[in-house]
Amino acid sequence: MRNPYKEAEDFARTFRQTEHALKRSGYLRKDKDIAEADWDEFAKKLGTEFFQHVIASGIAITLVGDPPRRLLVNMKWSPEKTQPLTNVAQLIVNGVCRVRNSYLHGEKFVGGPEGQFERDTTLVIEAHAVLREAVRALTNDPMDPKS
Repeated sequence: MRNPYKEAEDFARTFRQTEHALKRSGYLRKDKDIAEADWDEFAKKLGTEFFQHVIASGIAITLVGDPPRRLLVNMKWSPEKTQPLTNVAQLIVNGVCRVRNSYLHGEKFVGGPEGQFERDTTLVIEAHAVLREAVRALTNDPMDPKS
């Protein structure tokens, strides 16, 4: 098994670099006074074809089919039962960004139900694969030395 902590740190680094690049490229939320990346606009730019590519490539089977949930203020996970992601906006915001948020806010690799550690690892690896593929799709200049 790959080292989940290294996988998560690699994902976080790519996410930071991507967020920085998005802000500097004008992908900024218009409803904020602070510079905050507009992941919804990024997803729109990727388009339907990108979502279809992710599905066809099989790089995010768990992320799409059983996406991460959100931890609510009552300390319950929502929704109780997940539904598969159906479009590129959900993939980026409810998939990639949510995995990043859960990891950086301490909700990954902390135990939980049987198999949760493996699921967390899978979600991190798949979210990272989608993010790298998204950067490649839009820039042809991946922040990944493999390309």
